[in-house]
Amino acid sequence: MKINKLLLILTLILCLVACAPTDSGGAATKTMAETVEDESKPDVPLTNTYWKLVALNGGAVQPGEGKELHMILKGDDRVSGYSGCNQFMGSVVVNGDGLSFGPIAGTRRMCEGSMDQENAFLQALESAYRFSISGEDLAVENANGEIAMRFVAVYLE
Repeated sequence: MKINKLLLILTLILCLVACAPTDSGGAATKTMAETVEDESKPDVPLTNTYWKLVALNGGAVQPGEGKELHMILKGDDRVSGYSGCNQFMGSVVVNGDGLSFGPIAGTRRMCEGSMDQENAFLQALESAYRFSISGEDLAVENANGEIAMRFVAVYLE
């Protein structure tokens, strides 16, 4: 009886040791959730995405009248958004990684304290030359290769 118990305990110990995860060279093992979290997010499409402006000419962006500055490219030829005081709309041409905005029209309200930022945003749109998307981040360069605007994709509920 004591021999049977001893054999049973040894068998259980061997099973537990055999089933334990191995550590390859001291590297930490990851769970499936950690592995999925580490994978980079796929690139968001340029069109039909709400792009929130987060940097303008290298500086931070302040909300205009409590609303975030943004743009949405609709299809391959239209853009609309909010520039800090006014709504804007216009045409856009996307050609590979090339990007140019045509005439931009907007409402004509005057807002105290936000007109400089609005004008800079609209000028940056008009000087757009190229874009790149990495995950949920959009960078727009001017013809000099300087990043004029940075956006982040926002998911609407």
